[in-house]
Amino acid sequence: MTKKKLILVFILVLAAGVVFWGINLTRHTIHLYQARQEVKMMLLGGLESVSPNYAFQLLNEVEQDLSVIDRSLGWSYPLLNVTGKLTSQVQPSIKYLKSLTRYTLLFEEKLAPFMNREMDSGVELTSLINDILSDEALIAQAKFYSEEIERQHARIEISALPFRFQDDFQMLEPFIPAIISSGKIFPLLPDLAGMNAPAQYLLLALNHDELRGGGGFITAMGTATLNSLIDIDFEMQDSYQVDDLTKAYPLPPQPLQDYMLAGIWVPRDGNWSADFPTSAQTVQNLYELSTAQKTNAVIAFDQHTVQKFLEVMGPINIDPSQELWVNSDNVLEYMYESWGQASDSENWWANRKDFVGILGKAMLQSLINTRDYKKMIALAKVSHELLQSGHLMLYFNEPAIQSLLAEMDLDAAVQYQGGDFLYWVDSNIGFNKVDAVIIRKLTYAVDLTDLDNPTAHLTMEYEHPIDVEVPCVHEATYGKDIAYTNMFQRCYWDYWRVYTAPSTKLLNANVQSVPGDLLLSGNDWLGDLDLESDLPGLGMIAGLQIVPTNATRQIVLNLALSPEILTYQSGVIGYQLTLHKQLGLTELPILIKIKIPNNYKFYETPNFYINNNLGNVSIRINKNIEKLYFAFYR
Repeated sequence: MTKKKLILVFILVLAAGVVFWGINLTRHTIHLYQARQEVKMMLLGGLESVSPNYAFQLLNEVEQDLSVIDRSLGWSYPLLNVTGKLTSQVQPSIKYLKSLTRYTLLFEEKLAPFMNREMDSGVELTSLINDILSDEALIAQAKFYSEEIERQHARIEISALPFRFQDDFQMLEPFIPAIISSGKIFPLLPDLAGMNAPAQYLLLALNHDELRGGGGFITAMGTATLNSLIDIDFEMQDSYQVDDLTKAYPLPPQPLQDYMLAGIWVPRDGNWSADFPTSAQTVQNLYELSTAQKTNAVIAFDQHTVQKFLEVMGPINIDPSQELWVNSDNVLEYMYESWGQASDSENWWANRKDFVGILGKAMLQSLINTRDYKKMIALAKVSHELLQSGHLMLYFNEPAIQSLLAEMDLDAAVQYQGGDFLYWVDSNIGFNKVDAVIIRKLTYAVDLTDLDNPTAHLTMEYEHPIDVEVPCVHEATYGKDIAYTNMFQRCYWDYWRVYTAPSTKLLNANVQSVPGDLLLSGNDWLGDLDLESDLPGLGMIAGLQIVPTNATRQIVLNLALSPEILTYQSGVIGYQLTLHKQLGLTELPILIKIKIPNNYKFYETPNFYINNNLGNVSIRINKNIEKLYFAFYR
């Protein structure tokens, strides 16, 4: 064969290869574009509504398309990465999506057989989870792909993508933090599930009708010891029964000494701190002092968590012999009635919280018996919402897990990170359940007209709507007619704290004094505020108040803010306010008012009503943390 013929054959082969490459690339690109709509519909419908067969088949096809496209374009990545902002997004986008699909498909082999049929029992479901956690190769692959997802995700700039695809990537964003975290969590899960050695969790049942800094008052506590996910020892008891007065308990925080005459710090009062990790560690230490039991983590929950879980789990038979069913609608009524049941019995006080353990064991057994994987997905979603809203709190001794909770803003910690800061915390010190009815409203008016000397006017309003007039007697009593709801018909004794930016100073305060005949100590409280913060890195103002029934009270504080809370960039002045909602509180209505200099205009505001240089925003905070940013310019 002549040299010319060889060259011609080579050119023809090369041309055929290019044509095949182009056709193959085009075919998979078109298929991927079409599958994109199906994936979007799947995500919009919710994972629990998707047919497993359909989902895994679709993802396998998408993975094949992405792999072909990745191989086909591999040679061009160095060029694309340096030729423009748009083209530089091609490689990370493809590798990001490919890693996401491969991460998901890791679980197909184990999940698909079970998801495509009803499981024989809840034990089968927990056995499946045990099987996943014991698969070291699977966990290693999950860790690899989660790290690859994190790497490629960091390289993607969604705003640089073609507009039609930006929404696709935005839809994936809510899943990314959990996926990235899973790679770090998976290797630790066998230990957390008690597969290598028993794992003991301290359980705290909180009562949000009697607020404290770390959520509600600890009404019951106990442990869940995991020997595996299907072998769990569960015990709960009245928090008063945990006390062992032969032990040398430390002194409690000063307000508990002053206003409740507490001489020792017992476990049930351990969650005084408004920073949950601090509260959790304190309760752990006090519980270990009382019982000599060490625990690996703390799980705290209140009535709202029980209600939300029952919404997903459905009715539970508390007492099969009596056919007593509890659901999300009647569980509070069940709690109230059980608390006051047999109140004429001499053993009533010791047994009044037995229902906590009964309900807890029934819910745990129902969870273990769950056959529906969709319920498990729904419970995971609800748990995440409860962690965000401060009705379910977690603390782990394992630093790696705790740091992951912090990264996801799920640790219920309180830390100052710049700008302005506001966190109002009430502690019910009146031996009652009045927080069930108290109505709150906070107004925060910030005056920035003098940029070198900003100020703020803070008003916290309390309304006690019970229209039964009762004398304010500060004592631990259940009254003649023992009923839980009678505990709402009391005056509200409140030790309040407001945490601020460390540089904020109190100018003056308008608070009402409390006469000594309304306090256990008999000493008058003359309005002397506590200004020494019990949370490092934050300022604090704290005091006392009593709100009688059918009455309204206000606490007014005038504050000097530091000009350092403002940011300056290219002629634009920024003001950021970080708001924390108290743990256990369902929501807090807040009115924010911002006044800027007359010759300035607002540039960026969060759903703000603007009238010249004055802006107002009304919000209802139902999450632990809310950040508001305002910008203005001359």
